[in-house]
Amino acid sequence: MELFKPLAPVIPVFLLIAAGLTFAHWKTISLVSVTEIIVYLGTPSLVFGSLASKPLYAGDIAILLGGIVVIFVIVGLLVRLYFLCFGFISRGFALPSLFMNAGNMGIPLALFAFGQAGFQRATLLFVIITFMQYSLGIYILNGRGNWREIFRLPLIYAAIAGLAVNLVQIKIPELIMQPITMLGQATIPIMLISLGYRLHQVESLQWGHAVGGALVRIVGGFCAANLAVLMIGAEGANGQVLLLYGALPAAVINFVLTEKYHQDPGLAASIVVLSTFMSVFTMPIVFWFIL
Repeated sequence: MELFKPLAPVIPVFLLIAAGLTFAHWKTISLVSVTEIIVYLGTPSLVFGSLASKPLYAGDIAILLGGIVVIFVIVGLLVRLYFLCFGFISRGFALPSLFMNAGNMGIPLALFAFGQAGFQRATLLFVIITFMQYSLGIYILNGRGNWREIFRLPLIYAAIAGLAVNLVQIKIPELIMQPITMLGQATIPIMLISLGYRLHQVESLQWGHAVGGALVRIVGGFCAANLAVLMIGAEGANGQVLLLYGALPAAVINFVLTEKYHQDPGLAASIVVLSTFMSVFTMPIVFWFIL
């Protein structure tokens, strides 16, 4: 049974992604309304409920922030090395190679694998990475960040409120906390189904550099995470979640942003799809290493 233990966190996640893919074959819908509910109601509830629920110390926050920054620096260097080796430069390659699927996949996998402690830390990393996506990510695409965009999302305010409640040890009445928790928990399967639906919308794949980008994201990211954990001395749930996040596939938002800024969106979409399907096979190996 121990042999199948690494599959336990992976199977529920990919079954829900497969449900989204299957649903997309059967019925065509607009994800706009679903996305609005996730962004403005579900995700803030998920973030606040997670960060406010279990004790989280300033040292944990510093380790997670330092670890994810080290991962981004190392993967960024790998992207530069790839460009030098292949005489090729593309911002549509760089973005999905750098930015992992912190929300749709990272949070559910951390919850199923590491319980509430992993869930809480994955939620915090999701907030940090979202902030970096709208600053560093957009800077990569058009030479200047969109710092104001992150402050238009309720996510950042939910994170600040959740951390304040946690660190100051404010007790939220159960009557208020229960519906927030329920809404946050309901968001997880909807995020995964939406991911499967979006993957179905990619009409054609580019190969070549897309395979390279997927490998940089997953293999390079996991190697970078191992170095980061060693460098900062991350242990327990902090180290486990950092290792998991290093190995995650590329986020769908990378395709959305590259399309918005006209930076090789076809290649970005191909890296997202290939890395996601590649992770079906790599994630059990990652969990075998971590667990």
